[in-house]
Amino acid sequence: MAEAALHDEQPAGGRVGAFVGGSVAGFALSWNLTNTGAIAPVLARHYDVGLVTVGLLTSIAFLAEFAIMIPGGRAIDRWGARRVAIVALMLCLLSNALLLVLPGIYAALFLRWLLGFGVGAGFVAGSIWITEDPRGRSALGQGLFGGVSLAGAGIALAVVPALKSTLRWQSSYWTGLVVAAAALALALAGAGAVRQAGDHETTPLRHLIRNPLIARLGAIHSASFAFSVIAGNWVVTLLTRHLGLGYRSAGLVGGLTLVLGIVGRPVGGWTVRRFPDWTYAVIVSSLVLGGLATLALALSSSLAVDTLAAAVLGLASGVPFGACVNAAARTFPRAPGEAVGAMNLYAVTAIIVGTPLVGATFSLPSAGRIGFATLAVLTVAAVASVPRTSFRGSS
Repeated sequence: MAEAALHDEQPAGGRVGAFVGGSVAGFALSWNLTNTGAIAPVLARHYDVGLVTVGLLTSIAFLAEFAIMIPGGRAIDRWGARRVAIVALMLCLLSNALLLVLPGIYAALFLRWLLGFGVGAGFVAGSIWITEDPRGRSALGQGLFGGVSLAGAGIALAVVPALKSTLRWQSSYWTGLVVAAAALALALAGAGAVRQAGDHETTPLRHLIRNPLIARLGAIHSASFAFSVIAGNWVVTLLTRHLGLGYRSAGLVGGLTLVLGIVGRPVGGWTVRRFPDWTYAVIVSSLVLGGLATLALALSSSLAVDTLAAAVLGLASGVPFGACVNAAARTFPRAPGEAVGAMNLYAVTAIIVGTPLVGATFSLPSAGRIGFATLAVLTVAAVASVPRTSFRGSS
């Protein structure tokens, strides 16, 4: 990635490094990807709505993410990633606080929509913020960032259900508030840099969206990241319906679908860096394994099989992340934030559409199995999008 001339926002003493600050921000923001889906039936009873409507609490957040990806990327490229990350964390903290006190599903949908602006801009900000540290300017660095970030969504799947007996429906929002507050404190103490005005070249949206490599990367990112988020939002419900598990046990098993991304994403980034000629085979293999694991979740009624499948899905879905983010940023080196935002648009669209649709399949006799089977087929189909040579030089 081409390096732009940057100047520090703060004196050097006592600062949290960019790599740590950006990764922790990603962790806190990603918590909000699954914190409502983790106890979807509980929220459905609280708001007196169906599971499809609870799915909209996730989809509407991603609708805001869709809108903010390119403007957020431009703000990052113009004013600096740390500043955007701080604003994003503040927005998530405020939204979760208001979700605790404002009643009704309509208020909840509005606040989740508002929160989505913070999650969308902040996640891209985190991935760009870490590039101010040399460790962040590689597929391995982006894999490490992605692993820590995805761990936030995975740990939420375990923690939120575990706190249900104490905090009831509020466990989704209390945990989101506390995690955002901790990350915000760290970001405020962190190191950051601001781009000079001449460092950024605004790229028309049509050029970003029409770029063939960005489109291919977006399809891979959708089949790995987006589908794992959709599965993560509904896997606890799937396990409670078909295995009769309690929320605590289902959350621990289901959390593996995302939390093991903390291993899969760095492993994928390391492999691309160490063995660049293997990149195509590694990404194809990860998509096939992720599809098979999702299919196993769809069909199995065994706790042992479901636990193994959740673990494999968590590992496999993380592998393409570092290579995809790094390749996208290198495609438009003077607008890396916009390029990563454009790639994310594809995944965000998949989550907006897919989350309520998979939720709707729980009203069918299969109780969610059809939805998970469909995700499995689409994951394997994404193999056709993997480019054979375009990842070279992105390690």
